[in-house]
Amino acid sequence: MLWSTMVQEAVRSFLRRATGAPGAVSFARLDPSTTSELDPSITPELAAVAAASHEALGMEPTRRQLQAAAALMAGYGVEMDTGEGKTLAGALAAASLARSGRQVHVLSANDYLADRDAAWMAPLYRSLGLTVAAIGQHSTADARREAYRADILYAAVAEIGYDVLRDGIALDEGERVRPVLDAAIVDEADAVMIDEAVAPLVLAGERASAPQDFTREVAAVQRLTEGAHYELDTERSTAFLTDEGAIELERELGVDLYAAGSGDSLSKVNVALMAVAVARKDVDYVVRDGAVQLVNEGRGRIATLQRWPDGLHAAVEAAEGIAATRPGVILDSLTIQELLTRYASLAGMSGTLVDVAEELLEFYGLATGRVERTRPSRRVDEPMVATLTRAEKLDAMGRDVAACVAVDRPVLIGTQSVRESEALAAAFADRGIAASVLNARNDAAEAALVAEAGSPGAVTISTQMSGRGTDIRLGGAGESLRDRVLAAGGLRVIADGLHPTGRLDAQLRGRAGRQGDPGSAVAYVSLDDELLAEHAPEFLRRRAEARSGAVAERAVREAALAAQQVATALRLDAHRNAWAYSLAVSQQRRTVLGTREAWLVGEGSAAAGVRLRAPALFAELVARAGLPAVERACRDVGLWQLDELWTEHLDILGELRDGIHLRALADESPTAAFHLEALREFDGFFDTLHDNVVEVLRGLDPDHLLAGVAAAVRRPSATWTYMLVDNPLGTRADRAVRGLQRMFRR
Repeated sequence: MLWSTMVQEAVRSFLRRATGAPGAVSFARLDPSTTSELDPSITPELAAVAAASHEALGMEPTRRQLQAAAALMAGYGVEMDTGEGKTLAGALAAASLARSGRQVHVLSANDYLADRDAAWMAPLYRSLGLTVAAIGQHSTADARREAYRADILYAAVAEIGYDVLRDGIALDEGERVRPVLDAAIVDEADAVMIDEAVAPLVLAGERASAPQDFTREVAAVQRLTEGAHYELDTERSTAFLTDEGAIELERELGVDLYAAGSGDSLSKVNVALMAVAVARKDVDYVVRDGAVQLVNEGRGRIATLQRWPDGLHAAVEAAEGIAATRPGVILDSLTIQELLTRYASLAGMSGTLVDVAEELLEFYGLATGRVERTRPSRRVDEPMVATLTRAEKLDAMGRDVAACVAVDRPVLIGTQSVRESEALAAAFADRGIAASVLNARNDAAEAALVAEAGSPGAVTISTQMSGRGTDIRLGGAGESLRDRVLAAGGLRVIADGLHPTGRLDAQLRGRAGRQGDPGSAVAYVSLDDELLAEHAPEFLRRRAEARSGAVAERAVREAALAAQQVATALRLDAHRNAWAYSLAVSQQRRTVLGTREAWLVGEGSAAAGVRLRAPALFAELVARAGLPAVERACRDVGLWQLDELWTEHLDILGELRDGIHLRALADESPTAAFHLEALREFDGFFDTLHDNVVEVLRGLDPDHLLAGVAAAVRRPSATWTYMLVDNPLGTRADRAVRGLQRMFRR
């Protein structure tokens, strides 16, 4: 079986390169130890940095790490297996680029990894005369400003985006922190550049209106009964009121939900129904520290500073009895993909990058290749174990885990939600198996739990948190019992079901067999797994249900793989769709920010527009207040009005996007229609801006011009940032599309 795994890996690699498929880039020519084809400036830099690594860190880079570093310097996506030293390879590339005069950002998925890696690699950078810094969500403006002057900066990618957004609304140059988007090396690149690429980073400002209050609607919905008052679709992704349910709510709330002018009431009821009946506590979100905190599906971690749109977040807060947080007014937003494309050069690394090579090429123009292991893999990837029911699956998993514990073999079990991880731990406890649980509810204990997950006989149940940025060392934190674990067969990884993408399965499997260690991995699936319930073709489900024994198991395996393919395709389609919508807004944003930048730094004068549109007013203001004061007044009012107008424009485009899917009913392309309507809405933007500036100035006292401007210009009293994640329950259009897809899959 081990030989089979090795042969499969070799065949896949050969076929990719033979066919020239994305992900097939060969890095052999970038191997500093075997060729002189490198850019002449790269080899000496890498050699010097490698020598410094040995002296400063006690870590001598391997040939594979040098090859990966050279590929990163050349602007490629690099796949390296878990335990092969991506952190050091990235540091070698960052140091070499910095020594050649580049400002380098090493971008990670979260603050923990950024802080850890910056501190870990700091001795290397200091020995080379380079400065290094890290920023996180708690960094002050002064600390950020100083950090951006460092040669090498480690940061979560969202933090860079938020600083770009905050700089975009600054009224004075001194308020800005000025990130320089020169060279970026993205760690866990598939997660950052694909999974979260089109999630908008939002800069919000306080507004006078109170947050939406769903208390009455949620309380009324909580008294309804499923089946009698509302129904759920087969995927449990949306809820629909029955006639009886609508009558009950109208009586309870004292409104006619379907009368003309009752759109707001009906909308709030529908959102409340989704919050109560569909949003899943301990799956989609957890309640911690008195707040609703979303769970990142791909990582199993708390999604810090993320929230849902369209009132859903406030409705869930009402359902949990928590005061509604302020969504505020969106001042500006920026997708991670748009941010990354602003860098002068871009490279990325991950343990699972080749699987998304085509998308990286499509969205970023980033070619990808793989650096092979230093030592051959000894991990045994066993065939999927399939059952008809979850009860049968739990029984089979329990026997597997018990057998490992009996011989002191550590086990890591991957689940896909907080709820599943805790339910599995309880089921194992009933069987006399003690397990540690790592999920979004106790992520503060991650380092300690992961450190001991490789101890003899340890059983660790984890969400996808354990899949990235951490290594499980055999024998425990100090590896003192390593030989004992090796004798037992190394770490065994068990997947409780397949993930929506094969990459996440591969990340989990990659915990075992690190650096040539022995290990094994297996996935257990059942026909009632969520992935199969939502995406498996109906004919495959029916075939499995009608069979028994080995034939049924084969049908379940086939259904599971088909469901994963459907889920992966849907995610790619959603990415393309979201990116297509964002292109129009992105182009308009560049135009607006270009004007704003010119006005802020004085390269283009807002006063010129006032002089052109209202020459008499301009002359009077200059005569009574002086030219410097007038230019400053025009600048401040111009920046304020530009920000206000852009905020209004974003709000209009948001409403347009929400309803544009209806164009499909008229055989129109929704994305093409959105682009056309966005252009129409933007037409005349700057004419309106200049007219607004003139109107404000006309209402001020020329003898006290700057004092009047200071009183007139209204800025948000507070701003905050968050990532706006897609409503996991989908829009009405999303649900309609899913229904059609299920019809065709039958």
